[in-house]
Amino acid sequence: MNPADSIRGDFIVAAGPRAYEWLSQLGGFDVHKAGPSLWLATRGAVLRGNNAQGMTWAALADLIEGDVGAVELDDDSFPQRHWRGRFAHAMWSADSNRIQLLTDHFSSVPLYWYQRDGHHAVASDLRLLLDAPGVRREPDLRAVYHYLNFTCIPAPLTICSDIQKVEPGTRLSLDGSRHSSVRYYLPEYPEDLQGSDEALADELRQRIVASVQAFRPHSDAGWGCFLSGGTDSSSIVSILARQQLSPVHSCSIGFREAGYDELDFARLAGEACGARTHLAQVDQTRALALLDTVVEAYDQPFGNASAVPTLACAELGHAQGFSLMLGGDGGDEVFGGNQRYAKDRVMQGFHDLPSPLKKAASAVGEWVGGGNNHLLNRVRNFTRRGSLPNPDRFYTDDSFASDYYTELLTPQLRQQVPQEASLEAMRQIYNLGAPAAPLHRIMRLDLLMAIAQNDLVKVHRACRQHGVSARFPLLDTQLVDFCGRLAARYKVRGLKKRYLFKQAMASILPAEILSKRKQGFGLPIAIWMKDDPALQARVRDVLLDERTRERGWINPEFVSALVRMHMDGGWDHSNAIWQLLILELWMRRYMDAK
Repeated sequence: MNPADSIRGDFIVAAGPRAYEWLSQLGGFDVHKAGPSLWLATRGAVLRGNNAQGMTWAALADLIEGDVGAVELDDDSFPQRHWRGRFAHAMWSADSNRIQLLTDHFSSVPLYWYQRDGHHAVASDLRLLLDAPGVRREPDLRAVYHYLNFTCIPAPLTICSDIQKVEPGTRLSLDGSRHSSVRYYLPEYPEDLQGSDEALADELRQRIVASVQAFRPHSDAGWGCFLSGGTDSSSIVSILARQQLSPVHSCSIGFREAGYDELDFARLAGEACGARTHLAQVDQTRALALLDTVVEAYDQPFGNASAVPTLACAELGHAQGFSLMLGGDGGDEVFGGNQRYAKDRVMQGFHDLPSPLKKAASAVGEWVGGGNNHLLNRVRNFTRRGSLPNPDRFYTDDSFASDYYTELLTPQLRQQVPQEASLEAMRQIYNLGAPAAPLHRIMRLDLLMAIAQNDLVKVHRACRQHGVSARFPLLDTQLVDFCGRLAARYKVRGLKKRYLFKQAMASILPAEILSKRKQGFGLPIAIWMKDDPALQARVRDVLLDERTRERGWINPEFVSALVRMHMDGGWDHSNAIWQLLILELWMRRYMDAK
């Protein structure tokens, strides 16, 4: 299969003895000459201007075309000072055979690279590099392990051992057989803003409104918003509705299953500001039909099941004629809205207890949690996790492959990947940047992993699958940096999440939305896997198949028991089963193909 047949809007750059021959076979990619010996490939758009004079969006190629000198390749702070938006670019100098790569602050546009024996290749979709000269389609087992713990593969690793991914906010140089990288951006938390709660809430509201205004398209048609009914997407829709005469359009996805559907809140948010809300439901039949689309849409295995409603929402937006959609991703990680932050405060309190008291409580937790009782196991889990420091404690919230390391993984994989490999990757990210308050350190960790490596990948790839682009006003670096200047107590105070945000948005959002329990863009996959024979059959046909066994990574007896336990209704293993299913389907489609 020629990947260029199904991957459009991406770019690829290559240098080396067989580069021209290979690129000619691919075709369909616009890499233009930017100087006598300089070639440039770009994707994305950035903001130009200032808030006082008005902001305009410009395609990155238009911004630097004809003025390549404006891109100070050796100035690490240039993008941080001047660019807001989503972008990636690769510049190749034929004279020096040097390639410079740059990703935006949260890696909204991915960049993959390969380097060996005089060959250099760069692409914005990993699948474009699988047939590059010298690339071996060999999986990186560390990446497989990370995927089974994180539902995604954090940079710099990729599913292919010969290919790497540029990390968020990074400039990377490929020069001969060497490479070097510099992170030009990290969220920082100086906590240097002073003022009353009221004054700071007013300024926060102004900052949020300014970012939403800046990220809003200038036309009144051809765009819309994701609207889950949560505080972030509702804030964006409400702010935009106050700024224009014609109604704001939004798209929302719901489910028939109780506890998962938020369409009532989406309607409430839309009605409160006069938005025109487009609604659709996803059931198990639709989810099963979208399974292969999930595999096709993502350029690496992606096991976050909320990709299904995200794909459905992007499809709904495309059907309404949208070419751009605005999303509320990042709000939890910027304003302090993640339930895990409040939970971690409680566990930190346990962690800070005197050692004898903590050991006694842990012993009781181990004693009462020996069986299969859900409540008692929660007690044991709390005492075990509460005894750990961060980021280890944060990591154990959801670490499937680590938890079942011996039972799940074959000796072949365990010999190559130690049990703490994923935890160590998280520790490295946790320790980046200047010292910060404990809450801010896990918020930064979430921005660099949960947002940059998971949520943004999910939404951008889903949108691209349907010819739509996405913007995220709440991840505007000016807003992120402002919130970093607010003390941690303005994010989570006691167990109250989004403390200052809720004060700031009280005049904009309905009280019911500000006070609602967070639900997220979840998927009732646990119910469907237990009740839907067609989905059950697909799971068994793939995961218990001889071809899956022969891959040699996963213990088939354990997977069989996992599937049986879930479908019998004993335990909810749906997320783990979904991850394994997506991994195998993706490997068959892309890595096994020749």
